[in-house]
Amino acid sequence: MLTRCAPLLLLMPLVSAQEGSDQLRAFLEGGPHVASDGSALELLPLTLEQAVELALRANLDLERAGVEVEVAQAGARGAWGTFDWDLTGTVSYSSDERPGSNVFEAGSIESEGRNGNQSLRRALSTGGSFAVDFNVNNTETTSPFAVGDRFTRDGLSMSFTQPLARGAWREYATATQRERELEWTRTVESRRGSRQDLVRRVQLAYWDLVAAGEQWTVSVSSLELGLELLAKRERELEAGIGTEVEVLQAQAEVATRLEAGLLARNELQKLADDLKLVVLGEPASELWTRALVAETGLPPQVDASDVPSWADAMLVALENRSDLRVQRVGVETARLGLLRAESERLAGVDLEVSASSNGQSTDPSQALDDTLGFEFPGWSVRLTYNMPIGNRTANQAVIAAEGRVRLARIDQQQSEMAAVAEVRDAVRQVRYRAEAVRAAEASLRLAELQLEAEQARYDEGLSTNFQVLEFQRDLVEARRGERQARVEYVKARTQLLAAQGLLDGERAQ
Repeated sequence: MLTRCAPLLLLMPLVSAQEGSDQLRAFLEGGPHVASDGSALELLPLTLEQAVELALRANLDLERAGVEVEVAQAGARGAWGTFDWDLTGTVSYSSDERPGSNVFEAGSIESEGRNGNQSLRRALSTGGSFAVDFNVNNTETTSPFAVGDRFTRDGLSMSFTQPLARGAWREYATATQRERELEWTRTVESRRGSRQDLVRRVQLAYWDLVAAGEQWTVSVSSLELGLELLAKRERELEAGIGTEVEVLQAQAEVATRLEAGLLARNELQKLADDLKLVVLGEPASELWTRALVAETGLPPQVDASDVPSWADAMLVALENRSDLRVQRVGVETARLGLLRAESERLAGVDLEVSASSNGQSTDPSQALDDTLGFEFPGWSVRLTYNMPIGNRTANQAVIAAEGRVRLARIDQQQSEMAAVAEVRDAVRQVRYRAEAVRAAEASLRLAELQLEAEQARYDEGLSTNFQVLEFQRDLVEARRGERQARVEYVKARTQLLAAQGLLDGERAQ
């Protein structure tokens, strides 16, 4: 024992029980909430819910993901504007003078024209289009062949064009709009995934801080236990029933436990900074100068009876995990690309139906009445056929699109397989950690009973100081193990919720 503790004895002078009590007081005063210069830090009590809320409010990656959702939403809604009506109007004026071209046109012919046109067009979700054009032309001329010096010519035309093969019908015509909506869905799911991952990281960092606080508490209680034993050994030495070796052993153990306490304090301060790194959004935050105090404690009871089977948990994960939903979006996007390529491989067969009406008169109102009344109607139907010889470009585009669909489905299957493994492990870990807590509690109770029994044996002269110290160490380790087991159980619960996509408490829409 003395050989093992020799380095500590060289580095740290041996202390009496009273001096050790003074050291303990100084150690506690210089605890985890004291700055490096010895000044007390302002405390920041923080519950788990408050830590999550602070992170969600300040995280820049989450803010960026929210902006991406807004951009994609605007793109998805704006894409449907392709099918809005489009109104175009033009007004023109012209003046012309030309020489006469025959014996009836003596001298020069002068003409002035004023033209107005209104066009109303709309692309249809069937892949076709509809257009209405109305034209008014007022002319003044000196030509002897005109219907008058001043006359108006009006024209009204309506046309409907519909592809019957290539590019036809709603699935093809709205593919772009649906792709924009899928992109919007993808950004929504990506943001939800980022939010879930942030909540998971905050919770794990918070529970690590709680664990460090528990280990700090154990270190303090361990030091107190060592000082109690040192005081007892000093009294025994003064009474003549103890030995200097036993006092030296107790002193060396106090030094070891003080060193362990310093390590625990340093780890607690480090993990507090790790949590700040997750929840804070800027390096200049005043919270960096405050000491975090975790107020949410470990659950008093550990119960895994409500843990679902891995199959039931996987059904929830398939519905709610953002990464799996993003993979399904990828498959649907690839399927739309295949649909488009298959349509573009077809022959072009376009049907066009048009109707027109014209009116011409020296009286503008008469020209308008004739036009709107279809006094001089015209009709036409046209069918256009087009087929590239060989069609290699379109054929290869279909093959490529089919490959992209297969790749998307492979990615989806791989993601689901990985999710199965993650869910199974998460369910298994919760159940294992619950059993581990119960085992650690049993170990702690036994360690307490063993120390009491060994102390009693020592008092009867049936044991040694070294054995008592060993049982004290066993008790300290049992306390550390019991606290850590509880923390690991809570973290396993967090990982199970994350594996199911339910960590933020919201199911996918």
